[in-house]
Amino acid sequence: MTDRPPFDQALARLRAALADVANGDVAAIKALYAQTDEATSFYGWGGYEKGWEQVSRRWDWAGRQFKGGTVRHENLTTVVTAELAYTTDIETFETAMDGMVGKARWANRVTHVFRVIAGEWRLVHRHANRLEDRYEPALRLDTTEG
Repeated sequence: MTDRPPFDQALARLRAALADVANGDVAAIKALYAQTDEATSFYGWGGYEKGWEQVSRRWDWAGRQFKGGTVRHENLTTVVTAELAYTTDIETFETAMDGMVGKARWANRVTHVFRVIAGEWRLVHRHANRLEDRYEPALRLDTTEG
């Protein structure tokens, strides 16, 4: 078995880091990430990033959007093996944002993937997108020929 800290410590760091993000501070989430080419992110505002440089820049951009608020998590699953772990959550932000009056509130479906690197749990992937009601695929797909 790999010598590593318990996963619950990494999960607590993730939750605290995301609370900081809601207040515009991305230092802790960036410190938790694997700062390697394997780092990836699929953010709730579209697009994707691959590699630490791109992921880091996107976190910096995201941090500039948030002006103070909270985030809470409803954990759906947590799976931990010797070298890899993942969580799925419903993540709800309530925060002031750049260019808005009052606080915005929304929920994401979120997956976080961790890997043991040099004896520590490091975040290697975040996938977040809006939690929506179920819908029929035909209602959302583009049917124009192009």
